[in-house]
Amino acid sequence: MKRVLVAQPFGIGDALFVTPLLRALKEEAGVEQLDLVLGSRTCEIFETNPFIDRIFTVDMDHLREQGRVKSFLEIVHLLFELRSQKYDLFVDGSLSRRYAFFAAFFLGIPQRIGFNYKKRGTFLTRSIPLPEGYRDKHVIEYYSEMGKLAGVEVRINKPDLFLNSDDEIKARTLLAGVIFSNSFSYLAVAPGGGESWGKDAHFKRWSPDFFAQLLEKLSSEMEFDGVVVLGSRNEFKLGEQVLAGIKKPGLNLCGLAPVRESAAILKNALLLLANDSGLVHMARALEVPTVALYGPVDEKIYGPYPPGPSYLALGREGLECRPCYRNFRYNADCSHRECLTRFYPDEVFEKIISNGFLKRWKQTSKK
Repeated sequence: MKRVLVAQPFGIGDALFVTPLLRALKEEAGVEQLDLVLGSRTCEIFETNPFIDRIFTVDMDHLREQGRVKSFLEIVHLLFELRSQKYDLFVDGSLSRRYAFFAAFFLGIPQRIGFNYKKRGTFLTRSIPLPEGYRDKHVIEYYSEMGKLAGVEVRINKPDLFLNSDDEIKARTLLAGVIFSNSFSYLAVAPGGGESWGKDAHFKRWSPDFFAQLLEKLSSEMEFDGVVVLGSRNEFKLGEQVLAGIKKPGLNLCGLAPVRESAAILKNALLLLANDSGLVHMARALEVPTVALYGPVDEKIYGPYPPGPSYLALGREGLECRPCYRNFRYNADCSHRECLTRFYPDEVFEKIISNGFLKRWKQTSKK
């Protein structure tokens, strides 16, 4: 393999899940050119990734807005550009037929590997059966299996996220004059649920009031000076609700910090407290201690990976309906969401204490 094209059109978490495979293709298989086809939300993650040579973006919202003729011409131009690269292998993370179809009949890529979800692997030359979605093991482990189809062993399974000096400088600028100083310590909080679930993101959200209550409890056990809230612009009000319920100073950067600047802010946090979202996996890539709260989604499949003493994924136990996110679907008719609405701060705090997480955190923070 000399030239490889990888398609990953989903959100931040999924984009980070594929990074161990990308590293292996470069370091283990010796791929000379490794290019990506991405959705618009994840380009920033890969712009500083040293294993990636070129990035091609498919912005579906942009294509829908500009009309059929312009969209058609733009797609045709992209296909001709990709065809000129003469790829040897196509790695499909899309779970659909569309990308492999174009790879086979328009791009002429001879080898095409991916997941055969609901018999959609028609145009793949080799595939991993995925009849009911991801089950029983983490998504990163599935991508490691895909590496075997390409004849490469994924030896490092931690997600990659690379930052540069500009990201650090911009992050300090956002914090300067508000709560940042050389000695200022802060926790990062992500009370949203990411952008992937769209209008149903609230199904993944723990209450902002619960976040505030937990932060107050943590302040009695941890030494920190303030709180920085991270997320998208649609989550700004959630950030305001969290900060209104705590005594320590805070800064709401939801919608104000792009992805890598958010990552740079996250990198210097003492801890991330978050709902199931891409920020959890950004924190894992940056080795930031994390407490993540999971409702409909199974943390064993979508939690911080690989597991470690500094990463705690919590879900409410004893519910037959949890996790309800299976086969890439969730129970949208659920009116009570007991997995989160009745997962009270006292219970979460007790789990953090009984797990020994804070004890380990204190030992690590002193080093």
